[in-house]
Amino acid sequence: MKLKISVVILFVFTFYLGINAQVVFTENFDYTAGDSIGAHGWTAFSGTTNNIKVVSPGLTYTGYKLSGIGNAVRLSNNGIDAYKSITGDSITTGSVYASFMVKIDSAKTGDYFFTMNPPSSNTIFDPRVFVKDSSGTLSFGINKGPNAVLGSYGANGFSYGTTYLLVAKYKFNTSSTSDDELFLYVFTAPTLPLTEPSTPYVGPYTSSTTDIAGISKVCLRQGTATSAPSLTIDGIIVSTTWAGIVANINTISTVADKFSLSQNYPNPFNPVTNIKFAVPSNGYAKLSVYNALGQQVQSLLNGNINTGTYSVQFDGTKLNSGLYFYKLELTSNDGKYFSDVKKLMLVK
Repeated sequence: MKLKISVVILFVFTFYLGINAQVVFTENFDYTAGDSIGAHGWTAFSGTTNNIKVVSPGLTYTGYKLSGIGNAVRLSNNGIDAYKSITGDSITTGSVYASFMVKIDSAKTGDYFFTMNPPSSNTIFDPRVFVKDSSGTLSFGINKGPNAVLGSYGANGFSYGTTYLLVAKYKFNTSSTSDDELFLYVFTAPTLPLTEPSTPYVGPYTSSTTDIAGISKVCLRQGTATSAPSLTIDGIIVSTTWAGIVANINTISTVADKFSLSQNYPNPFNPVTNIKFAVPSNGYAKLSVYNALGQQVQSLLNGNINTGTYSVQFDGTKLNSGLYFYKLELTSNDGKYFSDVKKLMLVK
């Protein structure tokens, strides 16, 4: 019996350790507005004026797990650049995903504002994320290698003053020393796919530049006045998996024989509870929480999902005590529709 208990404990510990190990960096700028980020673990490495400052309020994006937490920072079109190290050792294999919310106020001919570094350099940057003005709208781009002003851009049509969710991916390959690939995804609320889309906004992009040795730092760059944007950025996550960046949703099993929505546990709760559900086929799922008037108060899931059994955490910290409802909807890829609603009680 003791052996069985030990095995179960080890399995649970390993399962959650694996989940937590996916995410190696988070930054929601939960600091006092007006602070320099240099006072909160960021190191200046280029430029001498115009410190990067915390601004209020923070950005929001439906369903993103760092949405609405803390404040944000403002990047101008010139000034000091800063970096902050990831947790643990430099990442040298597999893939690295960096996600963040961004709202562009002005853009010019194109420059990069977000990038990552290898451990031994503050002058080598991969991947670089760009934005430029294209006929009065925005297009985003990504670049690998030393070229600081020319990225590979996707289609234009994005708007100023709108919060977008960007995901930059760096994929380490082993066939040669110059075959690593870059990808960029750009999402408009409430799109937030649980699985990595098969078609990126930009990518796969590569170049003949020698691949970096690893990724160990996150960098914010204010660029040059002639080409750089002015923007607000918030909610940065770096993970070794797509699942680590998109939501507080854990995969319990990759199989499910029927559609089901379980009662949340604990219930009543204060302020956090867990909701378990199963979907029998791939499709598009929405899981939302509503108040007693039928008004949506939080989106927990709104995107593509694969067959399986999942658990999602719901945090009611910002809500008042009372009766709420949660609704799960699935439109499967073969056209079938499933839906269920249950009650939950928040007691503070």
